[in-house]
Amino acid sequence: MHPPGWVCRRLHELHPQLRLGWAGRQRQHEDELNPGSFALVQLYHVQDTGRADDPTTFRLLWDVDPVVGDDGQTTMVKTNRGPIFNKSGGTRRDWDDLSRVPVFVATLNEDYEMSTEDVLSGRFLESVRLWMTPIERRMRESAREKGRQLAGVMDDVAHEATSDLLKSSHRSDAASVVMANKHAREDVIKLEKKVEARGKVEDSFELPPLDA
Repeated sequence: MHPPGWVCRRLHELHPQLRLGWAGRQRQHEDELNPGSFALVQLYHVQDTGRADDPTTFRLLWDVDPVVGDDGQTTMVKTNRGPIFNKSGGTRRDWDDLSRVPVFVATLNEDYEMSTEDVLSGRFLESVRLWMTPIERRMRESAREKGRQLAGVMDDVAHEATSDLLKSSHRSDAASVVMANKHAREDVIKLEKKVEARGKVEDSFELPPLDA
């Protein structure tokens, strides 16, 4: 199974060290073609992972599998999961094996609510973009969205309240209240402050700075 070249190029634009791979598996029935699924692979620097025969990371390397022997010792066994596609969609590796080590990030299947079609169509790229978003930024985006929703609710409530007041003022038995400006000034100032604060409703759920 080969992904379209444009999908691989878009993935490379998101992050230059991301690649698509095909994680093969055993056939579940004889007629099954291309058993497996696409996988997300990241090219780590060798100083962060160690080499395939002597890794220094708990991350799962693409080219080897950890195998525990009868003596309880773990050894790294060479494995062939499937091809890793380069940034143009080909199968020829476009990175230096001496400095970069491919690491298995995620299988793009139902475990992550994805399908092969999601990869072929490029729909999975948005999920990858969200995975790359730092957690603080993701939380702040969520907080701002909640603030915008609150502001919208307040707008709706204010509109309904204004409509009710307008209807009441047009009733034949409605009474008008005349008040000197000096007596109303305090209430006017309070109202102005509320209006000024209106623009900050969207920030109601905003997180404090991390260094606060």
